[in-house]
Amino acid sequence: MIEALKEHLENGKDWEKLETDIPGVFVVKIPGTKTRSSRLMVEVNPINKLTGTPKKRKGLFIADFEMYLQFQEALMEDEVPALIKTLEEVNPEPASSAKAKKLKLKS
Repeated sequence: MIEALKEHLENGKDWEKLETDIPGVFVVKIPGTKTRSSRLMVEVNPINKLTGTPKKRKGLFIADFEMYLQFQEALMEDEVPALIKTLEEVNPEPASSAKAKKLKLKS
């Protein structure tokens, strides 16, 4: 695994995703800046079960183990699921659940 990651860091294109065997988990090459070198980050982006593609354009990026623990701690707070359920009640229905209009081309 280390050799594959080193190869991706050295030869991968900026923002190129490397799939893992965990659905929705990718390794992404982040471009360097003037002050730091290119590096790899974990991206968590759940997969749409119907299409097999990531649900969002960009997922949750995790740079290091400390950040992982901080996200884990925040998501495990008892109030977070209740907040998410409340947001689902308040937010309008997603457009994708609305029936799409279809243009009839054949008579």
